[in-house]
Amino acid sequence: MENFLKPIKIKIYYDENLREITGKDFEEMMVSEGLSFAQSLYFLFSSYPEIQQKFPPGKLGFLLNERKPTEYDILKDGDELKLIGIE
Repeated sequence: MENFLKPIKIKIYYDENLREITGKDFEEMMVSEGLSFAQSLYFLFSSYPEIQQKFPPGKLGFLLNERKPTEYDILKDGDELKLIGIE
């Protein structure tokens, strides 16, 4: 069983523009250990496809633990991701 990836918990915060879509200030998401920031967006946009419709590329900002993430950043247990919609 030691070959299985272990689950980790991250917290996702939404600004006021995204709260209109998600109906939440924040939520916790369980993901697999080793998941990259870019991969996590796939799950997020699958849950809330309206985000991509309302905020096309360049209109959505991200902070991972208070810094700008790269697509290759690997998420760790307890990470905090903030989404900022730019209108």
